[in-house]
Amino acid sequence: MKHAALELKGVSKRFGSILANNNIDLTVYKGEILSILGENGSGKTTLMNMISGIYFPDEGHIYIEGAEVVIRSPRDAFDYGIGMIHQHFKLVDVFSATENIILGLEEKGKYNIKKAAVKVREISEKYGFEIDPDKKIYQMSVSENQTVEIIKVLYRGADILILDEVLSVGDIQFKKKSFKKMQELISAQDRTVVIVSHSDETIRKLCSRVIWLNDGELVMDGETEEVLTAYEAYMEEFDPKFLVKTKKAKKEEKIMRLVEEEAKRAEMS
Repeated sequence: MKHAALELKGVSKRFGSILANNNIDLTVYKGEILSILGENGSGKTTLMNMISGIYFPDEGHIYIEGAEVVIRSPRDAFDYGIGMIHQHFKLVDVFSATENIILGLEEKGKYNIKKAAVKVREISEKYGFEIDPDKKIYQMSVSENQTVEIIKVLYRGADILILDEVLSVGDIQFKKKSFKKMQELISAQDRTVVIVSHSDETIRKLCSRVIWLNDGELVMDGETEEVLTAYEAYMEEFDPKFLVKTKKAKKEEKIMRLVEEEAKRAEMS
């Protein structure tokens, strides 16, 4: 029997005269990997920002494990086991990885940086991440920055992970490594994952169910292939640029596969 980890009922959000989300009903089940699909401006990130406490809904209700909750801040979201990994990193450049990871946590007295760094290393080893807890953010690569964001969410014990376009930054090699990290991350038992993504290949490989948003409205909710087929048909008809973007994405996927095959051959030689 499916058990609802997260539910939205009648959730709406306005910015002045713009209706970003209109009366959205959504259920995410425990252990599910769900994708939120849609073009820029469709309301995907706004919806996730309400779940993660960055925005507050103008209307509607949010439920965690069947109980209604009020999420007014990211701290509230973390208290309910929700963590969001953003497309654009929210890190302080002059702080170390550990300092960024524990920033904002409530602790009595001063932060114990050494103790926190030990926990960061333990999480890194558990998930196969490579990160120096003492390294400053401005000294890090894009890949390392993303790793810090991921560990920051795991450090806080999030059971519901929201991944907002985390595979859309960096070059092909970086995307390949990030994809592998995501696969390892979401394979953890009973972890519920919501992925916001433009990449059809990402959705096909990782997600069992897809929600399609358009102009703030929920257009379709169904199995991955069913929704993607409908979405692609719609975009090919109404967006002339869609075919160009699709060809580019498929080319990148092909290059990624070739790079992976070459790496395997190098390991065997």
